[in-house]
Amino acid sequence: MASELIYVPGRAGEVRDQVLRDLRLGAIDTGIVSDPNTAEGSDYFLLATALENWALLSLQNVALSADDMNVLRASGVALDDIRKAEGLPEIVPSKSTGRIRIETTGATTILDGQVFIYPNGQQGEVVGTWVNPANNSEIDARSVGTGSLTRLKAGEKVRFSPAPVNVVTEAVVSRNAPLTGGTDAETDDRKRARILNVRRNRPAGGNWAHIRQLILDNMPGIQDVYVYPALGGPGSTLVVPIRDYDSDIDDFSRVVSSVDLQRAGQLVWAELPTEINAYFRAAAEEDVDATILLTIPDSATSGGNGLGWLDEEPWPPLVGGDSNTVAISAVNAAYNVITIDAGTTTSPTAGQTNVSWWSPTDLRFYTSLVTSVSGSSGAWVVTLDKPFVGKTGQGAAIGDYISPAAQNVDGYGQTWVKLMRSLGPGEMTTDTGRLPRAMRHPFITDEDPCAITNTAFASFKNAWPEITNIEYGYRSLSTPTVPASVDLAPNVLAPRRFAIYKQ
Repeated sequence: MASELIYVPGRAGEVRDQVLRDLRLGAIDTGIVSDPNTAEGSDYFLLATALENWALLSLQNVALSADDMNVLRASGVALDDIRKAEGLPEIVPSKSTGRIRIETTGATTILDGQVFIYPNGQQGEVVGTWVNPANNSEIDARSVGTGSLTRLKAGEKVRFSPAPVNVVTEAVVSRNAPLTGGTDAETDDRKRARILNVRRNRPAGGNWAHIRQLILDNMPGIQDVYVYPALGGPGSTLVVPIRDYDSDIDDFSRVVSSVDLQRAGQLVWAELPTEINAYFRAAAEEDVDATILLTIPDSATSGGNGLGWLDEEPWPPLVGGDSNTVAISAVNAAYNVITIDAGTTTSPTAGQTNVSWWSPTDLRFYTSLVTSVSGSSGAWVVTLDKPFVGKTGQGAAIGDYISPAAQNVDGYGQTWVKLMRSLGPGEMTTDTGRLPRAMRHPFITDEDPCAITNTAFASFKNAWPEITNIEYGYRSLSTPTVPASVDLAPNVLAPRRFAIYKQ
């Protein structure tokens, strides 16, 4: 998109027509001719066309240059040039951090730096010395190398080399804290956030923006940092780093590892004055169940344009008693026979109706064809041609939502996840004696939100031109709960159940 300050013609011939108008009026003013010929094919027309071709190239180059100088629109090399001009360091590839679950058979000590081997041959190491850890306990770990190949998803096995005394050789990557954060290069979005932090907040002298900059400049695995200055009084600051989703290893947590928290603390404590008492805490996640109501085109079999609902009669349709949610109330062991609590009296049609299930683990939709139907309103029993099992092996569960199938249902799910990953934590306290100095920094705005708002929904609609109307059907939460005590962690919203329905 060209800058608003740079003129770029909106259609072909616009510059030519302006030149022709100026030539005609100029000729009339000077008395050369009372009505000069500017029709197509005339000398004036050919001259104006040549001038337009030259001007268009120049104007477009100027517009592109203006974009390259605008931090909100620049990308790639141009954005990196802005980073250099601001004196910000280049972010080098980073290590992954997390936890591994060990098995012990007796008393043992696992030393700091104990090496283990990844399934792909990469190496990791234990962080800290662990004396007589309990069997099946989790210990801090990180990769030895850097980059995306050092990330490991929950449940993967690593091998000690050699194993400490009374420790089983194989260990399992933690489900709650898999090995994440390994990056190959900094993304444009993160680079832009660092530049904007410098321009908008002016990091200096141990202020909250300085703390944010220290962590973002040195820890690529951290998506963003939120600071609550003066939470415990003057000079007492709470720092809450969060991490991004990592769909490559099916990890959708914003909670940073204890290793990263410790590293963040070391960076800040080494740099800032001793008068600043900064302490560090991971955010707490609050699950959000939500449904949205869409107006999109009918199925192609009903005259639609092929970008709307998949079936002629999208099922399940919502009725008054559904409260804008339709969920699974029973499921068999093979995950291909499910009972759906849809209140509609209209039955799905075997061999024609498609339904979609949102996996709260994978954060994506899976769609299957209904092959047989029984039951009735409130308890429809359907058999599916493909079982509802996610790529992590976890199947559909009671309470999960069922949606009618749409052509772009996968994309709608990805947009929902993108919306949720843009949210930061909420406020930390309602104590008026601490506010406003203890409010979250950066402040909660439409640019840096913590809640699901109508502004966010506008961006959802803009991402999909076929959506002509959109609204919430249901949401269990729209704003993070403010902790009752400053000793607790601030909350960040996390997606769980999700569905779309016909408006």
